[in-house]
Amino acid sequence: MRFLTGNPRSSTGHLGIAFDEDGIRMLQVRDQRDGLRVTGAGWVPAAQASEVHTADAIRTAFINGGFTGRRCVVCLPRSEVWTQLTRFPQMPEAELKEAVVWEASDRFGIARDQLQCDWLPVGMSEGSRQEVLLVAASTERLGARLEAILEAGLRPVAVDTDFGGLGRLFSQRYRRDADQQSARVVLDVGPTGSTLLMLSGHRTTFCKSLAIGGRHFDAAVAEHLDLDEQAARELRWARLEGETTMDATTDAALTAATRSVVSELARDAMLCLRHYSVSIRGTRPEYLVLSGCHAGEPGLAEALASSCRLTVREDDQSGTLQSLAADIRAQTAGSCGPISGWAAVAGLSLRGKSPRRQSQRMAA
Repeated sequence: MRFLTGNPRSSTGHLGIAFDEDGIRMLQVRDQRDGLRVTGAGWVPAAQASEVHTADAIRTAFINGGFTGRRCVVCLPRSEVWTQLTRFPQMPEAELKEAVVWEASDRFGIARDQLQCDWLPVGMSEGSRQEVLLVAASTERLGARLEAILEAGLRPVAVDTDFGGLGRLFSQRYRRDADQQSARVVLDVGPTGSTLLMLSGHRTTFCKSLAIGGRHFDAAVAEHLDLDEQAARELRWARLEGETTMDATTDAALTAATRSVVSELARDAMLCLRHYSVSIRGTRPEYLVLSGCHAGEPGLAEALASSCRLTVREDDQSGTLQSLAADIRAQTAGSCGPISGWAAVAGLSLRGKSPRRQSQRMAA
C-alpha cells in the first residue's frame, strides 16, 4: 500500500483528518486567488472522543463543520508512526518496495503481516546507494482508525503522516524550477514529540523525529510547581492560547520551569541541522518555521534562533496559517487551540487540490 502518494483533483481539497493525542482535527481548504481559505473545520478534544464512540464524534464534527464531499485524507498520531532514515542500493522500485518492508519489519520489530509500510526518497543519492525514509504503522491501529472514519460515513482515499502534511503546506509556493535550491526548516512541536523537516523547493530532503513534546513541558511544570500533571497541562495550555491574563509571577515561574526542556529541544534541532550539513551536504536553510500546537512555548523561538543561527518564524512567507486562522476559530467556536497546531491537517487537505497552472515563463 503506497500511502504517501496522491492524485490532486480540484481547487478544493479533500477533508483532512488528523488524529493526535490531544484530539482530532478536521479541516478542508480551498485555493482562491488571494491564498487558501477554509471550507470546513472541526475539532474533537481527546476527552470528548473518549467519552463517546469515536465514529459518532467524527460524524457530529463533520455534520457541523461545513465540509464539502466525503473524501478524506487521514493522519495517524505521531506516536503510532515509526520512521527511520536508512540507505539502500540503487534498485528498481518493485525490488525497493520489497526491501523496504523487510527492513522496516527488522528495524521496528514488527512482523511483516502486521505492518503497513512506505518510503520517501530523501537526501542525495551517492553512487550505488540511495537514502530513503522508512515510514511504517501497525495494521491493527491503522485499521481501527479507518474503521471509525468509515463508520462515520466518510470515504478515506489516502493515509498520510504529519510531516507529509507539513511539507505540503509549507512548499506550495516553491514548485518552480528556480525554487528548488530554496531550503527551509520546519520544526513541529506536538503533544508527545516533535518533527524536524528540511525542505528544498517542494521536496523533503531530511526528516527526524525528536523525543521532546508538550508532555515534557507539562512534566517540567508539574515538578517545578508541585502540581499534578493535569493541572500543569491546563495552566500551560491557558498560557499558549492567551485567553486569560496571567500574572507576572506565575508567568515567570512557568518560564523557569520549562527553560531546561526548551534548551534541550533547541539543542536537538541544532544537532539535526549539523548532521544535515555534514552528512547530507544540503543547502543552508534560509529560515526556520516553528509550528505545532506547542510551538508557542515562551522562549522556544529565541532558543532556536540562538542555537541554530536562523531566523525563526511562526508562519511561512505567504502567511498561510494566518490566512486560515479566523475561519478556523469561527467554525470551531474558538475552541481550536493555537492555530500553529493546524498546519499538518491543512497539508492533508491539500492532497486533494489541483496545483495552480503556471505559465512556461513562471516555470522557467
